[in-house]
Parts: sequence; structure tokens; C-alpha cells
Amino acid sequence: MKRICALLAAFLLLAALSACAAREPAVTPAPAAPTLRFTTTDRDGNTADESILRGHKLVMLNFWEPWCPPCVEEMPDLAKLYEDYRDRGLLILGVYSTEGQEGDVDKVLADSGTGYPILHYSKDFDGFRTGYVPTTVFVDGEGTILSELLVGGRDYAGWEELILNSLK
Repeated sequence: MKRICALLAAFLLLAALSACAAREPAVTPAPAAPTLRFTTTDRDGNTADESILRGHKLVMLNFWEPWCPPCVEEMPDLAKLYEDYRDRGLLILGVYSTEGQEGDVDKVLADSGTGYPILHYSKDFDGFRTGYVPTTVFVDGEGTILSELLVGGRDYAGWEELILNSLK
């Protein structure tokens, strides 16, 4: 029995070695990272597109709604993060889709001290739909997507850790 096991092991080892030796190493190029392209408007009706990203090391694209408590709750922290890190290359873009509630949006932005750009949702953002808000994704200044979709709100420290790791 030992002899059969030894022969079987030797045969399997020989087969494995010959299979490895016969193959050329496979070279598979890494897939290109998706790139964000969009056209929308800001709250004043001005056209905004991906050119707004240029010149920034890191862009935090935050999808929110004025009726969403976790969205509204994290906005003062996002406003502070923007103030604290924009000189280091951070841009935060808030994107919302609710129509007909501009008064509510105005109140949320005023109460939270939001000074970063706010954009209207357009179909160009459909790839980031999760069915939940807030949803956030990070991209670089060229629009290359750097993160998975991050669903849910975070506090200052939670976002700061992600931002600092990306700004290195």
C-alpha cells in the first residue's frame, strides 16, 4: 500500500511539474479603472462637468438627499473636512436629486455650514446608484474611480481616515 501511495504521489508531482514547465507565463493586463464623466448643473443652473475635478488630488462624490437623516447628520463633518483638507487637494462634491424641495436644501446647507459645491443629479451618475443615501465614492482629479461605493454616513474621524490614506 505504501508503495502504491508513493508511486501515485510521484506521478502527480511529475505531472504537475511537466504541466508548469510546458506553459508560458500568462500576462494579463490590469483592467483600466473606470473614469467618471458627467454633465449636470449646480444650484445656480450653471453647467458642471468632470472638468471641475481637475487640479484636485482626491474628490469625494457624496450622494445625499435633504430628507435623509444620516445625510444631513454627516454634512457638518463633511463641511469641516472640506475646510480642513481642501488646501491639500480635497474636493467634496455633494449631489442630490430631490426636486421641488429647494427650501429644504437651502436650510440643510445653511445649518451645516456647507461650503463645498452642490450639484444636481443627472443620469450620468446612474452607475453609482445603490438604492441608499448617503452613498459616497472617491475619484482622482482625472475622474478615475478610486474606491468602492461606500453606503452610509460616517463622522469626521471615519471620513478623515479614508481621506488621509488617499492623500498620501
